[in-house]
Amino acid sequence: MAMATMATMATAPGAHPVHIPTSIAHIAQGRAIAVHAPVARAIPAARAGASAASTAFGAFGAAVAGAGAVLASQARAKTRSRAARVACAAAGRKRILVMGGTRFIGCYLVAKLREMGHSVVVCNRGRTNGGKPERLPGVSDAEYQKMLEGVTVLNADRKQPDQLKRAIAAAGKFDVVFDNNVRKLEEIQPVVQGIKAKGGCEQFIMMSSAGVYGPTDVLPLNEMTPGDPNSRHKDKLACEKYLESEGLNWTSIRPVYIYGPLNYNPVERYFFDRVTRGRPVCVPYGGKYITQLGHCEDLADFMAKCVGNGAVRGQVYNVSSQEYVTFDGMAKVCAEAAGISDPQIVHYDPKSVEVPEGFPKAFPFRGMHFFASIEKAKRHIPSWKPKYNMLEGLRSSYEQDYLARGFDKKDPDFRTDDLILQKAGVPVGSSKSGGSSGSNGAVRYGQGFSYSYPRDAYADLEYGNDVGYLPDGTPMNAAGNAMNHPETIPPDPHSPGSPLPRANFVNDVGYLPDGTPLNKAGNAMNHPENIAPDPHSPGSALPESVYAASVGYFVDGTPVAMAGNNSVPR
Repeated sequence: MAMATMATMATAPGAHPVHIPTSIAHIAQGRAIAVHAPVARAIPAARAGASAASTAFGAFGAAVAGAGAVLASQARAKTRSRAARVACAAAGRKRILVMGGTRFIGCYLVAKLREMGHSVVVCNRGRTNGGKPERLPGVSDAEYQKMLEGVTVLNADRKQPDQLKRAIAAAGKFDVVFDNNVRKLEEIQPVVQGIKAKGGCEQFIMMSSAGVYGPTDVLPLNEMTPGDPNSRHKDKLACEKYLESEGLNWTSIRPVYIYGPLNYNPVERYFFDRVTRGRPVCVPYGGKYITQLGHCEDLADFMAKCVGNGAVRGQVYNVSSQEYVTFDGMAKVCAEAAGISDPQIVHYDPKSVEVPEGFPKAFPFRGMHFFASIEKAKRHIPSWKPKYNMLEGLRSSYEQDYLARGFDKKDPDFRTDDLILQKAGVPVGSSKSGGSSGSNGAVRYGQGFSYSYPRDAYADLEYGNDVGYLPDGTPMNAAGNAMNHPETIPPDPHSPGSPLPRANFVNDVGYLPDGTPLNKAGNAMNHPENIAPDPHSPGSALPESVYAASVGYFVDGTPVAMAGNNSVPR
C-alpha cells in the first residue's frame, strides 16, 4: 500500500506552505494533533490506551493556517463551485429526490444541488419548516427564496412504508435519489420499491457511517476495513447489499463525526457549552484517543459531486476532513475558535462514574481511536477536497451557529459533569448552572460567592435543608442530602438569575465555609430590608452561637454542621 510521507502546513498567517517528512502535524503548542491524512499506520488496537497514541502521534512541531489560508480556501471554493456548474451543464439537469432535506446535511445538500441547476424534491413529514430546507447561515432572504424556486416538498412518513412507497411512485420518475436518513433495511425498501414502480433511477446514493467498521489494529480506517456485526450501524451494511441486489447504480457515503452550523447533535456544542462558561471540560481516557470530524459543507459538496459521476458506481467512500484530533485537542481547538485560551480539562475514568438514567450523555465521542482515510474519495472525485481545516470550521460553527442561535445564553444541563467532577474531587457548581474557576480552585459564581470543597462525600442522613437558595440559585433541597437521591428531587422551577420565590422560612443560623451567613444565602437575600448587619468578616474566626445548622449536606458533601458556626466539634 502506498504511504504518503510528506505533510503540507502553513507556518504562519500568509506564509507559503512548507513540507515536513511526516503525515503528522501538530496544531500550535500541542493544542491538537492534526494528521494530514494519507497514512496506513499500525497502532496497537484501535481501543488501545492513551500511551500508544501519544507514542505514535506525538512528534512534530506546531502550526496554524492563518488569514492567507482562509482567503486561499475561499478562492478554491469559488473555483470548485464554477467547476460544479460546468459539470452539471454537461451532465444535464436532473430531477433529484432527497429523503429528509429539512435539517443539517440535507439543507446543505439541497443548496448545492440547486446551485448546480438541478430540480429537487424533498420527502419528509412536513413538520419542520413546512418540509422545506432551513436557510443556511449567511444566505440572504432573496437568495433563499430563489433557491426554493426549484424545490418541491413531498409529504410522507417513513414509519408508514406503504404510504411512503405510494407517495414516491405517484411523484413521478426521479433521475437520482439521496437517502440521507435511512437506518434500517425496512426503511429503504419502500423507497426503492416506489422508485422502481416508475422505471428505476440513474443513481441511488445513501448515507451510511464510518461506525460500520469493526475494531482494527490498522489505522486510519479505510473502505476495506471489515464491518462490525455488533455495531449499532450494522443495518446500513444490509442496506448497501440490498441496493446491490436490486441492480441499482448505488453509492454509499460513510462520514465519521459531522460538525458545522445547523448541527442538531451536540458535538462541538458539548465543548462550546463548557469553555464559554468557564467550566472544566470532562474528557475520558486521558484525552489521548484520536478522532476525526468533517465539516457539513464539505460532506454536502462531495455528495453533490457524485451526481452523474460514473466513477462512484457501486462504491463506498469515507468522507471527512484531512485532519485528526485528540480528545484533549478538540477541547483546545474549540476554545480557540471561541476566543478562549487555556480551557480547564479534567480527565476521568468513565468506568468509575455511573450516569443515572435521564442524565445527559457524558461525552460526545466513542472511547477508541476513530478516524478514516479519505484518499479514495479524493482519488475518484479529483475536483473534491475538504474546504475547511478544523479551526476554520469550528469558528464557522461557533460564530454562525452557537452564537447566532443563542446557545451561549441557554442553560445547559451539567448534571453528568457534576457527578464526574465530584468523583474526581474537582469543585463543581449546581446541577444546571455555570460558574467560572477562581484562582484558588474554588468555583466562583456571578454574585461573587465562592467556596472550596473537601474531597469526602457523605450520604448517611435522611434530612436536608429544604428552604432557601444558595447564591447561584441552587435550591437548598437540591444542595442537601437529596442530591444523593435524585429520584426524590422534583424539577427545579428556579432559573439562576431570575427572582427567587418567597418563602415563610429562611435558614438563618450558621455560615457557609467562606463566612457568608446562611440568612444571606437563602431567600432573605431578596429582601435586604430583613437582613441585619453581619458581625462576621469572611476569613475571620466564626463567632460562637447557641445554634448550628447541623442537619444536611452541601452539594460537595460538606456537612452543614462543619460549614456552620464552628461551635460543633469537628
